[in-house]
Amino acid sequence: MNRIIGCLTLLFALGLSGLASPVRAQSSPQQDSAPHERETLERRPRPTPQEQDELRERYRRWKNLAGAEKDELKRKMESWRKLPADEKAIIQRNFERWRDLPADQRERLQERWQRWRDLPLERREDLRRRMEQFRELSSEQKQQLGEKARERLREKFERLSPEEKAKMRERFKDRLQKRHKDND
Repeated sequence: MNRIIGCLTLLFALGLSGLASPVRAQSSPQQDSAPHERETLERRPRPTPQEQDELRERYRRWKNLAGAEKDELKRKMESWRKLPADEKAIIQRNFERWRDLPADQRERLQERWQRWRDLPLERREDLRRRMEQFRELSSEQKQQLGEKARERLREKFERLSPEEKAKMRERFKDRLQKRHKDND
């Protein structure tokens, strides 16, 4: 997962920031056929020294990638370029949210993602289908389902032994404390 995040970061650095240098853009034979690109470059603020250092480091990492990894990143970049602007915006927002999460939350999400990936394909498809059905429900129907689920959990909890109940209460208490800590 860290490798994926690193690749996404590299893709963002290489593709989103439009790293064509102004010198290269001025000497490009396509300059006349694409004046909007030149205007975009002229309007773009120059990178700060820190951003330049970051870009140099990313470029160094790019140069050290194996050919297959470079090819894969190029394919992903081409897919990125073909995405509609609204989808790109959603992906960027999600990436920024991910980047801003505390490390323990990112780790938990990575574990969940891995558990999802480990599920058999049929189970994942079933869960996707059920989620789509859930999304189509009215808010009243969703509320009724939630009440039914809570009732089933209560019944299940009541069937537990006193020791199991104590363990469940402790785990629930720990989760609540962790959530409060994460939200602070």
